[in-house]
Amino acid sequence: MKNTLGLLIGLIILGCFAYYLMQSNPETQSTLNSTGVKFTIDKEEVDRVLITRKSNNNLDFTREGQKWKINGKYYASPHTMSHLLNTMSKIDMIFIPYKTHYTTIVSDMKKIGIHVEAFDKSGNKIKGYTIGANSAQNDATYFLLDGDNQPYAMNIKGFDGTIRDRFNYHIENWKDKTIFDNDASEISTVKVGFPKRPSASFVLTQDEGQYSLTPGDQLTPAINKSLNKAKVEAYLHSFKNVIAEGYDNRNVKKDSISNLLHFVTFDVALKDGKQMKYKMIPFRDVLDPDVNISDVKELEQVERYFVTNEETGDFLVLQQRLFKDLLRSYEYFY
Repeated sequence: MKNTLGLLIGLIILGCFAYYLMQSNPETQSTLNSTGVKFTIDKEEVDRVLITRKSNNNLDFTREGQKWKINGKYYASPHTMSHLLNTMSKIDMIFIPYKTHYTTIVSDMKKIGIHVEAFDKSGNKIKGYTIGANSAQNDATYFLLDGDNQPYAMNIKGFDGTIRDRFNYHIENWKDKTIFDNDASEISTVKVGFPKRPSASFVLTQDEGQYSLTPGDQLTPAINKSLNKAKVEAYLHSFKNVIAEGYDNRNVKKDSISNLLHFVTFDVALKDGKQMKYKMIPFRDVLDPDVNISDVKELEQVERYFVTNEETGDFLVLQQRLFKDLLRSYEYFY
């Protein structure tokens, strides 16, 4: 009995000593309890997200119906925007940083901090916080709520990685890469030009279910045959979900490529008055001076195109497999 009591007393003493060591060691102390800390938002309530970065490459996302606009100029990628909103709605506290790390965390925020604010439809601020550096173990990112002085290590539970990068993409990674995504019924006129083979150019017009097709080149005689309506309708349906591989605006040869004679041009007018204008040139025409693709019959040689958006000035890359059904010549429709 005495041995048991002595053992119990010894365990109590060891426990108290261990607790004392932990309290006296600054590396094991957190500054505040985590109770009540909330960084998450309801993504359905958000109508605007403002991301302010030290690089001055700020991003102002505003909701327009089902779409989002960036800085009032570009449409945001639905995928990337969904990624951002899901992150903001699922973010969770992983741990409380040690007191000894507090000064470094806040100092880093002053240097590389990303300030995020979310607003509702009435313009009221829902939430605001600053995002700092990632933890040393790269398992969380430090966040600081507006008006608070306590940083927290945040992440999405179950996610292997850190979330800082989700708020720090270059603007080109945020922008919508859509070339065409239109229902056939939305399209009024399609003008397709083949500068190297003008006789293949055409102008297709749709008006209340009626179609007309004329040569795109004045020197090309009209074909006096009936249009193949099935081919026309299938063609118009091909303007759905044509998405570029990505933006290439930082390509040092962008201007020189844009000034080359293009393989094909598109000028598409929608019934709501919107116009989309593109010029496209195959990669091979640029990379190999001995290649000069001029006919749709040669498209088996093409893998990708450089695309110039004449409305925005953007330079993109588009894969042939997503675009091939739109490359038809005048005679194809008869």
